Formats: sequence, C-alpha cells, structure tokens
Amino acid sequence: MTITEQSDEAIVRLVRSGERESFSVLVDRYKRGISTFISASVRNSPDVADLAQETFLRAYAHLGTFNPALGKFSTWLYHIARNVVRTHLAKSKSRPPTQAIPAEQTLENTLPDLSREADPAGGLLRAEAEGELRAAMAELPERTRTVLALRYFNNMEYQSIARSMGLSLGNVKTLIHRGKLALAQKMRDREHVAVNVPRRPQESRAHALLVL
Repeated sequence: MTITEQSDEAIVRLVRSGERESFSVLVDRYKRGISTFISASVRNSPDVADLAQETFLRAYAHLGTFNPALGKFSTWLYHIARNVVRTHLAKSKSRPPTQAIPAEQTLENTLPDLSREADPAGGLLRAEAEGELRAAMAELPERTRTVLALRYFNNMEYQSIARSMGLSLGNVKTLIHRGKLALAQKMRDREHVAVNVPRRPQESRAHALLVL
C-alpha cells in the first residue's frame, strides 16, 4: 500500500514518527476542500490561499494535539480552518462580502448529468444551470453557504459539519434544508426577471433536486 492510499490517521502517525514530508499527502488530500470552506466566508482569492496555508501550518504545528479517539482528522482540520477564518474576519472588522462559489468547483455530484441528454447542446445547458446555481448560492447568508459548501462540494457528513462549525446536528440539518429551499426560490426568481425566456427542462430538474 502506497502512502497516498493510507488513512489520514496512519499518515499522522508517520509524521509524528519523524517522516515530516508525509504531511504533504494530507495537504494534497484536503487543500481543495479547505479552500472551498474558507471561500464561503472570505471574498478575496489571495486571502483564501493565505488562510488555507495558515490552516495547514497550524495543523502541522499542533499535530501532536490531534486525538483520533475524539474524531476524524478531517473534522479536526476543518475546526482549525473555522478558527482561522474567525480570526481573519475579526481582524478585518467587517462583515464578509458575498462570495460566489469558485468556478473550478463542480456540481456534478448534485446536479443530473445533463450532457447525456439527447439534445447535443445538453452540456452547454448544464454549464448554464451550474452558473445560475453558483450565483444563487452566493446570495445566501454566510453560515448557510458554508454548510451547503461542506455538504455538496466536500461531501462531508452532517455530523462532521456540525463538529467543524460548532453547531448541533439539528441546526446543520435545518440550515441545509432551508438553504436548498432558498436556492430553489432564488433560481425561480432569477428566471422571472428574464422576460420571455422559457424555463428549460434542465433547470426544472435542478430545482426538483434542491428541494429533496
């Protein structure tokens, strides 16, 4: 078994035993998810990159405090990221502006694969639907954006989200449920603004999925 195939906890043990370079595997494994998590609250892209780096630096420096008996490494890491973001926002002394979901993120896990439609333009329509969903998500409150990003972009379990954000499991479920309903409504509102633009079947399917 190669090191990239080992569990987070196994890699942590390697780092603690002196194989410091093994920590880079954890960085590669979580850098995208951590950046997505941070970007839900921080607008400036360079700041997102800096805060993600700070998160991993703190994790490395305090790796000795990680206790697998108390939870997963990923939960511990996202908790660090949350504290890093809180410190950054406190220093800025301003409410985080609305932040769109990064373009490189994909909704393939939450939207149907419209590229497989008989219509040869299906792939383009899917991209348009993704763009609409990203724009609508950017209008949601910061905490709602964060839980949705963790759930649908990082595939985190509800319990892990709750631990990372310091919320109860019930609060996380409520935020996700209300967030999906709000997204569906915002997408409908956007369609109504466009006069004489018929609603596409692909968009209807995206709405139906959001409210499930």
